[in-house]
Amino acid sequence: MATNVTPSKPPSRSLLHGQVGEIRARVRFDDNLATGMPMKNAFPAGAIITRTTVIVSQAFNAGTTNPLVVGSTPGGNDLVSATDSAAQTVGVKRPDTATALAQLPAETVPYVSYVPTGTAPTAGVADIVFEYVAPRG
Repeated sequence: MATNVTPSKPPSRSLLHGQVGEIRARVRFDDNLATGMPMKNAFPAGAIITRTTVIVSQAFNAGTTNPLVVGSTPGGNDLVSATDSAAQTVGVKRPDTATALAQLPAETVPYVSYVPTGTAPTAGVADIVFEYVAPRG
């Protein structure tokens, strides 16, 4: 067996594989969400969203509707729709709207919006978590 041959496998700390990341935000009924609040980070170009979780720990209680949405533009709902978030009900929701987008063509900032109707809300807290696979390279 030769002992002077360079190993053929990559080093153990190689970054030749994709990375899994997350973007999360906690929102409250009294945050300024009417025009769309950008989450603190963006998805990198080429990312694939693998899981979305909305954890409503305190129900949003506006009089008529409680449309908590997340979109790739302010006010958009292409990542989480109001039906998917069901912000008026406490619980863990796992919408699949964002996972249907496949690979994102460009860096994408998620915006959270909440524009209730009816009587003004007095409660509501939700955590929004996206898990994604970053592109290789």
